[in-house]
Amino acid sequence: MQSNERFSGRSKQYVKYRPSYPPQVISHLMNTVGWTEQMRVADIGAGTGIFTKLLLDEGVNVIAVEPNEEMRQALNEQLHVYVSDQKVHANMLLVTAGSAESTELEDQSVDGIVCAQSFHWFDQKRARTEFIRVLKPQANVVLLWNQRDVDASEFVRDYESLFLRYGEQYDQVKHKQMSVKALSSFYDSEPQLVSYYNEQPLTYEQLVGRIQSSSFSISEHDVRYDAFMNDIEALFKRHEQGGVVKMIYRTDVYWGRMR
Repeated sequence: MQSNERFSGRSKQYVKYRPSYPPQVISHLMNTVGWTEQMRVADIGAGTGIFTKLLLDEGVNVIAVEPNEEMRQALNEQLHVYVSDQKVHANMLLVTAGSAESTELEDQSVDGIVCAQSFHWFDQKRARTEFIRVLKPQANVVLLWNQRDVDASEFVRDYESLFLRYGEQYDQVKHKQMSVKALSSFYDSEPQLVSYYNEQPLTYEQLVGRIQSSSFSISEHDVRYDAFMNDIEALFKRHEQGGVVKMIYRTDVYWGRMR
């Protein structure tokens, strides 16, 4: 399956059940990385617009680049107000069907690039060439992930084990291998890294939705599906407190210049 097809059929779950990012991330981009209001930033692999919205709320002009048609439609539905009501939102949102490897943007047309929960799907060599082409000189590229913190709780450890048993190609995901050293060749030097605590309380329904939003989650057509659902229910019952479990993340933010 092509990377831009992996989330087809999952956009509704993605909108409802995926976590957002801690407010410190936006503060870091504005106060430390040096992004400002009215900058033009490309959100590459924007998905349903979770991070796009955070940038727009800060006053940043965003070009959301998303190759998956279903996800792009969900983004437009979620963020249509930023396009239609400029009296309320003075900043601009543009949405394109490009990809990291072929953004369809003009040369040196953006002041920064952000890839939230998406960079691990890219062809890094081709994406690097494309990023350098569309970035203005001295612009920063920001890569970030909500990483489940498997050392944070027994629930998160057991959740990880569940996906190692059932997840399709789960142990091959590239963002598990991301580090300052691994990303140095993409940036041409070691990027900066800052991490923030993030948590997501989940009811049983929300836990199931969160799992189904993942590209690794097996479908109801899989012969293992009933066993998978039974194990999810057992996982929830084993760890719930007050009707919820807490998914704990470490939000890793890498940033730096590419030239």
